[in-house]
Amino acid sequence: MCYDYYGDSMKNNSKEKKSTVKEKVEVKNTEKEKEIINLKNTGKYVLVLLVGLLIGSGVTFLLTPKGSIKQEIKAGSFSKEFTPLFETYKTIKTEYYKDVKDEDLINGAIDGMMKSLGDEHSVFFNKENKENFELELSGTYYGIGAEIKQIDDNVMINKIFDDSPASKAGLKSGDIFVSIDGKSTKGLTVTEIANNLRSKTKDKATIIISRDGEEKTFEVQKDNVNLLSVSSEMLDDNIGYIAVTIFGERTHTQFANALDSLEKQNMKSLIIDLRGNSGGYLSTVTKMLSEFVDKNTVIYQMKTREGTKKYYSLNNKTKDYKVIVLIDENSASASEIMASALQEQYKATLVGVTTFGKGTVQETEDLSNGTLIKYTVQEWLTSNGNSINGTGVKPDEEVILNEDFEDNPVMENDNQYQRALELAR
Repeated sequence: MCYDYYGDSMKNNSKEKKSTVKEKVEVKNTEKEKEIINLKNTGKYVLVLLVGLLIGSGVTFLLTPKGSIKQEIKAGSFSKEFTPLFETYKTIKTEYYKDVKDEDLINGAIDGMMKSLGDEHSVFFNKENKENFELELSGTYYGIGAEIKQIDDNVMINKIFDDSPASKAGLKSGDIFVSIDGKSTKGLTVTEIANNLRSKTKDKATIIISRDGEEKTFEVQKDNVNLLSVSSEMLDDNIGYIAVTIFGERTHTQFANALDSLEKQNMKSLIIDLRGNSGGYLSTVTKMLSEFVDKNTVIYQMKTREGTKKYYSLNNKTKDYKVIVLIDENSASASEIMASALQEQYKATLVGVTTFGKGTVQETEDLSNGTLIKYTVQEWLTSNGNSINGTGVKPDEEVILNEDFEDNPVMENDNQYQRALELAR
């Protein structure tokens, strides 16, 4: 499954959480249950978008600003060591039985260097994956606002985002692509169709789809589409619910707005759902934690060669209501910072299963050929100085997700959510 701005999703590794949401809810559900399922469908779409790519590639992540840690390497200091690399390149270019693109050889060499580190979190992104990675974190992209997926030999629309160009044009879930701008989509992958839909060469897309066996034509005006990484709802008994899918550039603003709205509705307690959240920007989670504790509170620590440094809240804000945090095996990096800090400093209750165990920090570097590398620079510790790398953050109450939820994803089958609800009352 992917979006009109996202390429082929990759299969998750053994830590991938089973399918968490489905589009249809049985009629027997209460209206409140339907609202929550819809909320989770909206709030968790980013999980489908990138966890397959990120965790499937070992790319749970926590990013610091670019260039915060740099060591100068003088030109020519590695020329002798690189001689075998140049010799290999020359041999392949002159003697290999097939023509090979320079770009492929260079990218392969960079990818090999990153893999030689033996660090699953230090990785190479080609141009396409770099764009997807940056779009996800930026929280906005140019396109039509639709989720698409492969169905046998066809590519169909799986979901239409609210108030998106696709929604305004009249496209619907279940529509099967026939052509885009006069070119047949037969045989195209979801990546190729996504690239066509987000292309800036045309500000409109003429899309022919098949709906119930009948072909229909739509003119869709492309536009900037904002991705929601935060969704919220006021539940019964004045219990607030906020789901956070990733810690991107816009996540803190969305989170702060959601928190403010719930508090104005006389919220008595809060459930924060971090299940499936694979990480994001360190600066974002710092701002979000600063909504709960004052400047005298340590929220995490950083361990480097020079020693360990404590980092404090940025604000003087404090809260006094009960907080329950939902976590699972795919809650990683920034999610683990938030969960551990709320557990240790706010006395929040963590419900679910032990988190991913990603206790390192990465930086990214844009390369001159349009690709990108992400590499580990530090290890982070919890506010109390505990390392979670490889072990994860343990819940206060371990609740293994009911297997029935996969086949029938209603809130009554989400026993982790139900337990959080009980504790929040």
